[in-house]
Amino acid sequence: MTGPVITQISSNDGPLCASSFVVSFYVPKKNQADPPSADGLHLQKWGPTYDAVRQFSGFVSDDSLGEEAFALYSSLQGSNWASTMDQGRKAYPTPAYTVTQYNSPFEFTGRVNEIWMLFSQESTNTI
Repeated sequence: MTGPVITQISSNDGPLCASSFVVSFYVPKKNQADPPSADGLHLQKWGPTYDAVRQFSGFVSDDSLGEEAFALYSSLQGSNWASTMDQGRKAYPTPAYTVTQYNSPFEFTGRVNEIWMLFSQESTNTI
């Protein structure tokens, strides 16, 4: 198992308000030049990103994700970061939020997770 495991969660505006998920796994540097192939998988190469981040512990659940995303979003309200995030999301649609899990599923204590809300690079120039 590689870490972190990154899950991008996007909310849809459909009648049932279903969400879509993209799960990404880190490929160790020694395997990056020639990664193993698999049906239905593709490589993502990320450039620099700007994120608002909230760290939390425990196992990730549907309930905790919503609570942590709301807590991060609420903590940004009234700041320059809130308007920058909103501007960036209008110009460059991003996932609603991203959850990052750093521990093996077999680790029961000391778990470290993060919730991310992404900004666009261009929108950070206004701060």
